[in-house]
Amino acid sequence: MKRIGTFFIILVILYSTYYDLTIGTLPNGLSHTATPSQIEEFDETEIQETMAEELEPFKEMIVEPGHTVLSIVEHLHEGPLSATIQEIVHDFETLNGGLKPEEIQIGKKYLFPIYY
Repeated sequence: MKRIGTFFIILVILYSTYYDLTIGTLPNGLSHTATPSQIEEFDETEIQETMAEELEPFKEMIVEPGHTVLSIVEHLHEGPLSATIQEIVHDFETLNGGLKPEEIQIGKKYLFPIYY
């Protein structure tokens, strides 16, 4: 009986390793690095304009008790998010003039990014 149990445990470990290496448990393509040919010189106004264009889809929401930036962004999306937590925090700060997510206040309006 112990041999059968050990066999099934090994089978489960092998299958999970195979699944993790082939399909994975995290969405693919969320992060990428720029190659040297993609890096250009920008001045600060160009960077701010580019960020504003990239972050154009957003929604203004009033923060209620118990809400966090992540919970509101998850609520705005029906399926899984296509952005990492770091991207959400960065986009929130950019949309709200550098305001940190931990500094949001109940009853005030903030802009929250929407991802496609």
